[in-house]
Amino acid sequence: MNLRPGGMQRRTQPARKAPVRINRPRKEPGGGPSLPINPGGAVKGFMFFMASVLILGVLGTGLIYTYRLVTTTPALGLTEISVTGNQRLAYGQVLEIAGLRLGQNSLGVNVTRVEAALSQNPWVEFVTVRRELPDKLFITMVERQPSFWVRQDGQLYFADAEGRIITQLAPGDSASLPLLEIAPELGDRHLVVAAMVARMNKQDLPFALGQMAWVKFTESGLVELYLDALRLRVRAELSDWDTHFRRIEIVWRDLKLRGETAQVAAIEASGGKVYVEKRLRPGNS
Repeated sequence: MNLRPGGMQRRTQPARKAPVRINRPRKEPGGGPSLPINPGGAVKGFMFFMASVLILGVLGTGLIYTYRLVTTTPALGLTEISVTGNQRLAYGQVLEIAGLRLGQNSLGVNVTRVEAALSQNPWVEFVTVRRELPDKLFITMVERQPSFWVRQDGQLYFADAEGRIITQLAPGDSASLPLLEIAPELGDRHLVVAAMVARMNKQDLPFALGQMAWVKFTESGLVELYLDALRLRVRAELSDWDTHFRRIEIVWRDLKLRGETAQVAAIEASGGKVYVEKRLRPGNS
């Protein structure tokens, strides 16, 4: 204790101790607790992964080998290829279009591709292909039926019952079909053509489609038929043609009962009436 002037005592302050710093581990960015690294576990995981890849590779190779084996073995070779419903296309043509042959591996045939190849042919309207193991294949077809010839750009084409073109006539093609002509001004008349053909095929009329040399839809709004064997022209208004055809049918039957059909050159139904044009006898002016 020290005495200060004036008799006052002065306290001596104890010496301060220097702070002791403790080294603590620094925290990494992210602040989360660090996990211990296990080198042995990482190696095991990698080995398991590699083993899985190897097993999958072996299985994949085995499946590919097995597939190639069963799709090439002669034991599954086709011994029968059945084709039904074909009329225009010969049996050999069907097999050529489909890319099929006897002895070909049954499982190696892609049924979908065979159907697609056949469907692209203009004569084929519908086709199904069915496989029967171990050695049979069945092809069922529905072909488009020609009802007319159609002239386009100076060439003749087959056309169906709606007047829609099927394909061009090829050398050697032969058929007795009427020529169909539709005036461009009339637009699309496919539904009318189909309805007329259906009516004729039912034999409700005194003449059938097979008797006709040509069928014309004129720009004046008439349908004109020419029956080659009878040398007879039949004309009717396109508007309400069904009613006009019925009237023609009644008149024709009446003429037939009287034995006068050979004298008729033309029949026309229009304006609610039926007109009959008789042939001129030789020598008449």
